[in-house]
Amino acid sequence: MTNQDHYLIVGGGIGGLSVAKHLSDLNRKVTLIDRGINKSSIVAAGLINPLVFRRMTKSWRLDELLPYAKSFYQQVEQVTGSRFYHPITIRRFFSSEQEKGFWISKQDQTDFKNYMYPLSQEDLNFKDSGTKNEFGSARVKNAAWVNTATFLSELRTYLGKHCEVLITEFDYSLFNADTNVYKNQSYTHVIFCTGFENIHNPFFQQYPVQTTKGEVLTVKSGDLPQNESINRKCFVLPVGDQEFRIGATYVWDTPMDSVTEEGKKEILHKLEALGSFQLEVIDHRAGVRPTSPDRRPIIGQHPRYKDLYLFNGLGTKGYMIAPLLAKEFVDFLVNGKELDPETDLARFQK
Repeated sequence: MTNQDHYLIVGGGIGGLSVAKHLSDLNRKVTLIDRGINKSSIVAAGLINPLVFRRMTKSWRLDELLPYAKSFYQQVEQVTGSRFYHPITIRRFFSSEQEKGFWISKQDQTDFKNYMYPLSQEDLNFKDSGTKNEFGSARVKNAAWVNTATFLSELRTYLGKHCEVLITEFDYSLFNADTNVYKNQSYTHVIFCTGFENIHNPFFQQYPVQTTKGEVLTVKSGDLPQNESINRKCFVLPVGDQEFRIGATYVWDTPMDSVTEEGKKEILHKLEALGSFQLEVIDHRAGVRPTSPDRRPIIGQHPRYKDLYLFNGLGTKGYMIAPLLAKEFVDFLVNGKELDPETDLARFQK
């Protein structure tokens, strides 16, 4: 491959922007097309949680993905002169004695020490702002949150100075997959990063990018803890000025991204597991996450059209996993390095 290669990226959410940034860093010629109406990446709370609380396990490939994500976001902050990456402590309120036992059994293990503060008497007895604490609580290390609106806006603006960024709808009827020509322009690589809208993609719709809707509230409250993200049945993320994002709901197999009264009630009901708080709902948003049956991204090369590629299925952990997976994908495109078999779309062709 040469520097004359021209990459067309369709979709400007967390996936498409991360791929574009890595290609741009290699001085590749990139055109990014995005319709400018993102309904997943920008709605996401951007919370990066290292743990899966159900059985107190580490997130998939955590030890690689988390440090790379941190360095990626901090590097984007540096080149854009903005701030959107915020370290935060997550306080998990245990839902049972069994869950507390899972934490105690893991906290001193070498693999978990970077992500778990040892349980203290203060954590067990923690009471703040009216929170319920029936079984004790514990604190998660090395968590963070990304201000998604700022990140997406700043990185898109930065890429606009180094690549061609077009805010427009991609028209599949004007694309010739045999010649890689779109609107009279020829490309060497065409990469689709369209999230749940993959259902409209005639070249990759056979791959199971599922639609999982989620709703999130933004509330104003003087009662909720402002220096930690609290978690039980839902997350509460302090974003400053006594504002909090609370979520989220999960509705599978729906491409509808409208908010519902049922979703709002569900979130507020889940919040009751954490305590009783005075609050005012000031915003209510919905997005559709692109997920997959095995909870792994779907990335790789089209089996027939060898210059067409998919980067999708980032799911609920998108802001943690996208940066490193984008790097690995670009290594695959540019250097021929093999993809992680767990993410390679070829697994669905067997």
